[in-house]
Amino acid sequence: MIESTRFRLLTRPAQKVRNFLPGGCRAQAGLGAYRGMSPNSSSIGRRRPDPVPWSWEVPAGVALAWLCVAAAALLAARGVVGLLTGRGWLWPDSTRLVQALGGLLTGRVGAGVGSAGGAELSPVLVYGLAAMFEVVLLVASIWVGVRFWTTLGPGRRQGMATRADAETILGVGRMRRVRKLIRPDLYGRAGRRHSRRPSAGSTVGGGPVRSLGRAASQATDTSPRHATEGAEHTAVTTNDDTTTRRHRFAPQTVGWRLGVGKVPRTGPLWVPFDRTCGVYGPQGSGKTLDLLTPALLAAPGAALVTLTKADDLLLTLDARSSGGRPVAVLDPFGMAPGVPELVWDPVDGCVDSMVAERRAKAFTAGTVKGAVAQGSGDSAARFYAAEGAKVLQAFFHAAALTGRSIEHVLEWVANPRGASTPEEILRSHPHAAPFWHGLLHGALHGDERTAGNTATTVQQAMALFFQESLRSRCTPGPGRPATDLADLIARGGTIYLLGRDDPYASASPLMTAIAEHVLDTALALAIASPFGRLCPSFLACLDELPSTAPLPTLRTRMANERALGLSFIYAAQTWRQLVICYGEDEARALFGLTNVIAVFGGGKDGIFNRELSELIGTSRVSRPTYSRGRGNSGTSYAGSDEPVLRPEEIRLLPERHALVIAENAKPLIAALTRCVDGRPGRALLAAQAAAAARVEAARGRLTPTFARTTAALETSQQLDLRPAGAAPGAGPEGVSAVSGRGGDRSW
Repeated sequence: MIESTRFRLLTRPAQKVRNFLPGGCRAQAGLGAYRGMSPNSSSIGRRRPDPVPWSWEVPAGVALAWLCVAAAALLAARGVVGLLTGRGWLWPDSTRLVQALGGLLTGRVGAGVGSAGGAELSPVLVYGLAAMFEVVLLVASIWVGVRFWTTLGPGRRQGMATRADAETILGVGRMRRVRKLIRPDLYGRAGRRHSRRPSAGSTVGGGPVRSLGRAASQATDTSPRHATEGAEHTAVTTNDDTTTRRHRFAPQTVGWRLGVGKVPRTGPLWVPFDRTCGVYGPQGSGKTLDLLTPALLAAPGAALVTLTKADDLLLTLDARSSGGRPVAVLDPFGMAPGVPELVWDPVDGCVDSMVAERRAKAFTAGTVKGAVAQGSGDSAARFYAAEGAKVLQAFFHAAALTGRSIEHVLEWVANPRGASTPEEILRSHPHAAPFWHGLLHGALHGDERTAGNTATTVQQAMALFFQESLRSRCTPGPGRPATDLADLIARGGTIYLLGRDDPYASASPLMTAIAEHVLDTALALAIASPFGRLCPSFLACLDELPSTAPLPTLRTRMANERALGLSFIYAAQTWRQLVICYGEDEARALFGLTNVIAVFGGGKDGIFNRELSELIGTSRVSRPTYSRGRGNSGTSYAGSDEPVLRPEEIRLLPERHALVIAENAKPLIAALTRCVDGRPGRALLAAQAAAAARVEAARGRLTPTFARTTAALETSQQLDLRPAGAAPGAGPEGVSAVSGRGGDRSW
């Protein structure tokens, strides 16, 4: 009997829970639901009960309350006038409230307070102040009503993040909680541990380490030049074992500003440097000016930037080079002459077989996009990229072992199957990687068709270097030493990789290889740092990722290196671009590992928008149903699960707004600030114009095309290489060999 009574007592509340939940959830709500949290306390795994529409009583009550407040404001205006005129606070007794209010409405300002107190009041003052009070009340009521309607009332978009959600994930409070982890050099107490630094003969990301100890100490320098405005240096105490530094907290030292909350309305939104971000938006949507460029400009440490427009480079070049910070620009196509050049030797460091292998794979990874675009299958393109990497790594390794340059590598690449020197070097050199000569021989002398496609892939990966003008801009030469990337990163510099999406002359293989080398160098500095991470963080701002540098290691780096002070922001125009570059599985893994997703409006990829809508989830809403029959009619309400954001609503996001999906929080819509707006924007545009003028001046000093044509024709005439019957001094189609312009020597 006792046991049965206990069973009824325990199961009765559970039965109430089942009756309270919607039908689809009743079967799942048992005794465990009662013992746990209330079904309404969490939206994870539970649906909200069907919402019930408001009846007329609530609006009527709100209207009555507003009229009462308006009447009180009218009476308060008369009381304030009494105070100002020296008659004291004039407020009627409770029995005369209606009389006083009626008198004020009919023009009798002294009604309800006696003739002695209110007879001599100025009606102009009373009604003027009353009008002011009523206007203020009306404006405040409208503001409160709009805020209530959009945040708590029926106008609120169900399923979106709340202010508390936004503050927890992207607010200033989140930045405060992680400040000691991201910037141990600025906040709190950080022990100086002795890390195992690479020796002088070791390599870092494809090149020998040059003064890595000095570079690591500079990378963790906490002088004020590495901190942005707002981080005041208040105290520094140093000894042999520990370092104590206290700074006034500034969120820009810990992360980059995303924008402000629009839905819900919140303050500034910040993304910590230890969180990765992916940006999706079509061309012209503003993802560069609204998000990527502001993040780059505010980054306190070194940065790697990939881009395809010279205007974007010139917009930030002067700002990133201020304060003595170095910049280096890889510009293989000569779109911005006169800027500081990035000089890089692909063979440097390839004595280490691991460096040679990584560099070769980076070069061939840049060919996958081109191979797929030309109609080859995805799996076939990746297979030949792997086979081509075997050949290229052997060429790099053999050249480095014997002191050869990139010109010798190009000689081998021009005829891979006929080049016997690399295989002989790898077979006979005592420092060569074992068995690599066999890998080279197998890749080039196997099946005829496979070997031919492998050779083509190798030539495609190195095609950019066969252009002498492009090669001279990127590789070392007399008076052009290679850029010391470790020193540049340690000094908070910026590395720009300026390419373009050109199917006939793609720079993706070169830019991918250099980007991998830069990230490897930054990783080595982070490991050698006394804090175990780069301080301040290194920002990799990868704009137009599929078109510029489709890094094959991006997924791994995002998963592991963000904890070492390497922060990643990548941007793509469409989801399908990532699929073409990385394949379906790799692209989905990259998307899944991204902590913060920002999506701009205007995208036409319906499948991607539908998947985003499903990822965001659904919300329970009320739907009215009206019925009308002969002699009777009625209205009924039912709950239904509706998407929080439909696919078309994602496409219709307004300009300068982005849908943000951050970690495990509900979605929110952020209002973004364009970097060229306001006074800072005008300063940026002025700096861009000045940089563009310098570029145009440098372009004017270049040798024009017609002058090179003239020199070539004169040389061919001296070597007797002209076709038979050609007139002396005349070029093709009447072009003069002297002037290069149809015989007009005035040019």
